[in-house]
Amino acid sequence: MKLKDVFVRILKSRGIKSVSTNINRIIESDDVLQMMAVYVILNRAKVCRGFRGRAYDLNGNPVDYADAFVGRCRECDVLLTRDEMLKEVECEYFPYIVVDCSFFDDHTEKEKRKILLQIEQTLGVVRKYMWDERLIITHLNCGLGEYYSSTAEFIKNKNIRDVILLDPSGDEVFRGERAECFIIGGIVDKSGEKKGWTSRIGDALEREGIRFRSMRILLRGDTVGVPDRINTIAEIVLKVVMDGMDVEKAVKDVQSPLVAKWRLRKELPKRTVRVDVNGKPFRIVKKSIFSEFDWLNIRIKDFYDVCSELGYLVMDDCKFDELVKNAKWDEKKHRYILKYK
Repeated sequence: MKLKDVFVRILKSRGIKSVSTNINRIIESDDVLQMMAVYVILNRAKVCRGFRGRAYDLNGNPVDYADAFVGRCRECDVLLTRDEMLKEVECEYFPYIVVDCSFFDDHTEKEKRKILLQIEQTLGVVRKYMWDERLIITHLNCGLGEYYSSTAEFIKNKNIRDVILLDPSGDEVFRGERAECFIIGGIVDKSGEKKGWTSRIGDALEREGIRFRSMRILLRGDTVGVPDRINTIAEIVLKVVMDGMDVEKAVKDVQSPLVAKWRLRKELPKRTVRVDVNGKPFRIVKKSIFSEFDWLNIRIKDFYDVCSELGYLVMDDCKFDELVKNAKWDEKKHRYILKYK
């Protein structure tokens, strides 16, 4: 379920089969109907009688004519308003994404800029599914989403009972559980010195008497390979709870090749074969091993790059089988011994 699904449902109920707009930001967006819905629910536009600009059917396909348009118009021409949209979404599941920036001042200036950039990108993610008011920024009034002085204040103000704190050290594993709000730490840790800071956000909530579930996102049992940017964490969660996507697939969908290579570096040593050639040790990786990493967002080039960085030789399977055939297995050293004269 996305906001546009509610929007389309309302339009259909009112006999509207196509809608147009002349607002460039809507036309240029990746999902025109979703952005129309966002504009209406934020009261930046209304659905009005008439036809202006470019027209789309209710599947988002361009058409030649529209029954209505999204934009500004006289009150007598209004067909759908923000208030009507808000009433319709009350019965649907649209969680809050809370970015807790209580440690913002403890970051360097460069890290602060990264946090602000990631919050801006998180707003873009939220708009793919919901609208700006579902993004809550606490402890930092940066002009994006909705601001609250603290996460506890927001939760108490909205009377929210079901809270999940997304913490890499969380007690439980996130498997797609729904909640009224998901809390993400507004933390950038390029120095590696901020381990455990998200857990401190949980400590602050406990002091306020707020109950929550602390959950970590894992990729095949490990946090390595799970993107740690604020916007990517939000996107993983929304893909899972809004689209019904499997957690592993959602992680791969948003995973950059750089992050995927972090996990590959950890996995490859388990899949190497040790060979001594005339007393010189080598670690060999069969080329076919690459196909086993289809759960990571890596290309064959990334595979070769990581093998090269780790000093591993990549060998065709046939050549490897021939090597093994001519080698002797040393049980004590757990490696093949090959001697050439």
